[in-house]
Amino acid sequence: MTTTDRDTTRYDYIIIGSGIAGLNTALLAAEHGSVLVVTKGRIDDCNSRYAQGGIAAAIGPGDSATLHERDTLDAGAGLCDPEAVGVLTGQGPDSIAGLIQWGVPFDTIHGQIALGREGAHSMPRILRAGGDATGAREAT
Repeated sequence: MTTTDRDTTRYDYIIIGSGIAGLNTALLAAEHGSVLVVTKGRIDDCNSRYAQGGIAAAIGPGDSATLHERDTLDAGAGLCDPEAVGVLTGQGPDSIAGLIQWGVPFDTIHGQIALGREGAHSMPRILRAGGDATGAREAT
């Protein structure tokens, strides 16, 4: 390839990965400039698409980010970075609110988001979309 054959398009942001984190970042970055998403294949060829278990967030009655953080650190048995866990659990409810705004069709019961309880979670806080096919669901 010669220099004249190269694409000289410039972007303010280049996002590597088309999973939920990459696409979320691309949407946020697009509010501030031009964005290029680079992926290993097709746009839907990402690990997030194969996620089955759902998303954990402290959004239910009686739950809190602090309790979610404690459960996560207990389950991690010393292998978790406490600061990272604090950020993840603290931002969880706002992240879920953003996904709802974007149209993610979380499973509901009687008009409310259905929350499941799994593993080391002391409260129901697992949100799913399409049951065990959460990653493959598309926004409506």
